[in-house]
Amino acid sequence: MVLSIVILFTLTWYCSLQTEQHFTAQITAINQLSPELIKVELINYQRKLFTSDAETAVSSMGTKEVRLNHQLRHFVWGVKMITTLAPDSALAKEIAPNIPLDQLQLTTNFSPLGASKSRFILPQLKLQDDRGNLEVTGFSAGWDLNGDQTMGKFVCFLDSLKLQRANQSELNLTNLSISARITDLPDIPLGNGEIQLEKLKLVRHGKPAVEFQNIQYRGETDLSLGLFSSTAELDFAQLLLAKETLHDGRLKLTLSGIDAELFRSIQQIAGQLQQQALDQQSVPLELQLQLLGLYTELLNSGVTLTLEELSLNTDKGEVNGKGTLALPSGSTAEISLFSPENITVNFQLEIDLGAFVTGYRLLNNLQSTGGQYQNRAVLAEQAEQIAGGLVQKGIFTRQDGDKFRVDFFWAEGQGELNGEPFQLE
Repeated sequence: MVLSIVILFTLTWYCSLQTEQHFTAQITAINQLSPELIKVELINYQRKLFTSDAETAVSSMGTKEVRLNHQLRHFVWGVKMITTLAPDSALAKEIAPNIPLDQLQLTTNFSPLGASKSRFILPQLKLQDDRGNLEVTGFSAGWDLNGDQTMGKFVCFLDSLKLQRANQSELNLTNLSISARITDLPDIPLGNGEIQLEKLKLVRHGKPAVEFQNIQYRGETDLSLGLFSSTAELDFAQLLLAKETLHDGRLKLTLSGIDAELFRSIQQIAGQLQQQALDQQSVPLELQLQLLGLYTELLNSGVTLTLEELSLNTDKGEVNGKGTLALPSGSTAEISLFSPENITVNFQLEIDLGAFVTGYRLLNNLQSTGGQYQNRAVLAEQAEQIAGGLVQKGIFTRQDGDKFRVDFFWAEGQGELNGEPFQLE
């Protein structure tokens, strides 16, 4: 029994030592991940047999630092860390009158190999001052990292958010969820993520200004054969804007052909420039020119932007489009980077007359002041006349019924619009 107790205490002591090493290693990893965005400083660490106490200071994007207290309970089977605001810190004193500090706790569990799972739960939050009030319910967030901090998962949930301003504007969010899976954290972040939002509503002067319903965003980044690519998809069920209704909207974009090494170099130099700007230092012209040169080299390496799908429905029509914009690799130095000879474009758009009328009314309503919209019938008649004029000028081609089409192609300084050649003047 004595031997068992000695072994248990020895392992516990060893665990306390390992905990301190993992804790400092994680701070180092965070600082290396994005030093221009976030910086963590270890102020104090007091190691004991069963528990340890630490204090850190976190600063981000030039903002005032936030001091945190960490209580670590280390045992043979793992470590549990409770993170809270330092009671005597400026931020704690500012929010304590509105939020009990004991509700602001981040719980992190570490495995013996250093992998971690962090969770933050805030059931309800209410803030109010002369400028307005904020009410948040059902907020929770969590992230899991592997032992060497190179892979992770992130989740966030929010039941509702209501922000009211003194100028009678109001923002409402309902049922927000965010999830992401990331690899190669210290390098180019790769992985995929998704955002879902049941409703986003913006009210001005007591009247709805914008209302989105059932928004979904999906993004994915990949690295293959030294080339970096990214895909973004956005869908929404309905959009109410300026007394017009749009529904079943979808946009899918792909960016491909990005040289990974050039992208890393751009990240590094951009980070240096941003850090110097945040520290209020003069930004060397040499770094700016170097960054511009890398951007030029990157675009000349053969970047392609693909509009894989554009679709939108209105009450009386729909819009569909697709296309590509490419910068060929190996562009000659004599040709300017943004010269028309250096760009290839292929684009197709189909639009119903009803959708064109809705879009014309929407643009006019957005440009109006004080919510004084013009007569809908008058705007519809103007839109039909404009569509007819575009057909006469050859910009639109009329299809079956009240449908229009645009075919645009450009390569090597030569273009075609709906099959007819044209030149840029």
